[in-house]
Amino acid sequence: MSDKDITKEQKLSMVASRIRGVKIEKFNAELTIIEQNAIETPEENIIASANRIISNATSQISALDAQYTLIQAE
Repeated sequence: MSDKDITKEQKLSMVASRIRGVKIEKFNAELTIIEQNAIETPEENIIASANRIISNATSQISALDAQYTLIQAE
């Protein structure tokens, strides 16, 4: 299957789906931090991991948003 076999609408849908998935992953990490901060002895390694996930997700969302914009301009 070549790139030409995928319609613009399909590409946009695929990118939008990826963005939603990354946003869900980011929100889940944010909830993890809230949960950890709610307990008496939060586990710093879990919070650090969640913060890395949030940071990576933010970068991924930016990259995917840029790709979405490029596809829209096709």
